[in-house]
Amino acid sequence: MEKIKKSFLFFLILLVSSFIFKEVSDYLDKQKLLENLKYTSNTIENFYLVSKSDYTYTLKGYKLLEKRNKFYIENPDVNYFGEKGSFNIKSKKGLYDVKEKMITFYSGVNFKSKDIRMETEYIFIDTEKKIAYNDISTTIFSENMTTKGRNLFLDIDKEILKLDKVNSQFRGKDG
Repeated sequence: MEKIKKSFLFFLILLVSSFIFKEVSDYLDKQKLLENLKYTSNTIENFYLVSKSDYTYTLKGYKLLEKRNKFYIENPDVNYFGEKGSFNIKSKKGLYDVKEKMITFYSGVNFKSKDIRMETEYIFIDTEKKIAYNDISTTIFSENMTTKGRNLFLDIDKEILKLDKVNSQFRGKDG
């Protein structure tokens, strides 16, 4: 039952992160913010974006480069604060494709919430279909369990998490 609760929390957190990036894109589209800024080489450095609505999130990074409806982000760092919890997701690089509504975190992806931590090299999040996936090794850590597997697939609406070639280690209270 505890594993199901943690999986559900993981689903919820990925859903929220995909929603956050969709909201960022919609906000930038509506405000035409990037068109009004003057910058060289289509690059904004050391940016910090804050959104407040029913929940709060921040997106910061070292560089943001817009090119052909894609936003390339160096060192993306997303913090989400909501009624049901909070989380952080970081990586060395990120890409948001406005046209495809796809988010890619890659190069050392690290996801943290109150109860779990996930590490992988990259993850794709389709904000339209509300799915997340990769085809490589992913490790999920919780207080009493470490789970490693390949080919992560997460259907956020259906609350289905799949990993192939799973290996889990359970730890007792003494760790």
